[in-house]
Amino acid sequence: MQKKLHILAAPLDWGLGHATRMIPFLRYLSEQKHHLMMGVNSLTSAFLKAQLPHAKFYDIPSYNIEYSASASSLSLAKLIPKMIKAKKAENNWVKEFVENMQVDLIISDSRFGFYHSSIPSVIITHQLTLQFPIGYSLLGKIAQAVNEKWLMQFDQIWVPDSKDHYLSGNLSINKKLNAHFIGHQSRLKLQNKPNPVGKEYILCILSGPEPQRTKLEELIMKQSSSVKEQVIIIGGKPQEDKSEYDLENTIYFNHLQDDEMAAFIQNASFIISRSGYSSIMDYYALGCKHLFLIPTPGQTEQIYLAKRLKEKGICDFEYQDAFDLAKLIESKNILSGFDIKSSSISEFEDLILNI
Repeated sequence: MQKKLHILAAPLDWGLGHATRMIPFLRYLSEQKHHLMMGVNSLTSAFLKAQLPHAKFYDIPSYNIEYSASASSLSLAKLIPKMIKAKKAENNWVKEFVENMQVDLIISDSRFGFYHSSIPSVIITHQLTLQFPIGYSLLGKIAQAVNEKWLMQFDQIWVPDSKDHYLSGNLSINKKLNAHFIGHQSRLKLQNKPNPVGKEYILCILSGPEPQRTKLEELIMKQSSSVKEQVIIIGGKPQEDKSEYDLENTIYFNHLQDDEMAAFIQNASFIISRSGYSSIMDYYALGCKHLFLIPTPGQTEQIYLAKRLKEKGICDFEYQDAFDLAKLIESKNILSGFDIKSSSISEFEDLILNI
């Protein structure tokens, strides 16, 4: 592609996953000398600025959505009015931005209002078909209809998975939508580094929206003091200083750089994590063998992914309210794990060439 595009891009700010999975192709765009303009807020700003030093950054509206303490499917349904309000606010922001800046292409990761009717607009998502539990069929049908309507407002839909739906399963199957599969996306690469701790350790990686991220952190930290194994916690808070805390047998990091993160994952004897899709893509890219998932309560997509990976014999999972670190370490129900697979941008390159 000869023309250097002015590209406006932004990830959803429900945890860091939407930002992390954009990194491979945003780096590619930067390397191709396209002009990157990133929409950021308090959660994503520090992370994206460190990853994309040549991009320009602009403050955008935050969704400001938290999962309730109960995190039931009904409580998630109550988020819909907030999502509609956030969608309108960000779409107004895009319209005003376009009036004042040159924009040739818009790329949104799961921000439904981040598009413009007169500019090619792409949305990245693996959720073409939403998952709702039994008993919420009517609510599920309504939510799915809204999901499809909002996705159709974009010129293209990019799914970060292979065409066989290997990681996303039924989530990315929807014949009504013309989706393009861009391959699995992970910013993490295999590292040839020694064990960063010098001994075996359990690695706990926190992610996702509040307050559930903090609730899991508190649960793990409370239980870690009762086990003899070394526990490493990565808090998933890049907006805070990279501080290290020693708490008895527990070491805590707010955040780690990509190579450090990959090294900790590769050398861990056991990994405990949310079942967020971006996290799963990272573990897939690094060929993780010893993985255990704790879905965010009430987040039906994560529950579906955790169940699916267990059914495929890849890893086990447990619900948060039943999580017991000591019992988990004792049993270590380790399944086959992932084979090592590299991230791919080949499909993405073809799509960019035809825009």
